[in-house]
Amino acid sequence: MFSHSLTELNGITGPLLGDEAGLAALAIAAAGAIGLNAYGPPTTRAGPRGIAIGLLGHGGHIVLHAVPGEGSVLVDVVTSGTTQPARAVEVIARRLGATVSPASAKATP
Repeated sequence: MFSHSLTELNGITGPLLGDEAGLAALAIAAAGAIGLNAYGPPTTRAGPRGIAIGLLGHGGHIVLHAVPGEGSVLVDVVTSGTTQPARAVEVIARRLGATVSPASAKATP
């Protein structure tokens, strides 16, 4: 059984949203918080509107879509078993100093 969370975090200031290595490290930290064993290092891609980070693991994934100019990041987390993806979102939000709007968080069991 899989669980899924798709959350937009807003109100993020500072340089981290434009830092590929910093966002990759953040994905690794969030994976560690939920016990997601990564298949390898995160894949990072910068484009004209922002940065995408993808971390694939055994039983799930963490994907970040950061838009520095808007101070926002879309966080997509999938987990398996009893692990709740909300914990990974909490780690990411706390480290970015972001606010999580209840209306922006969508979870599916």
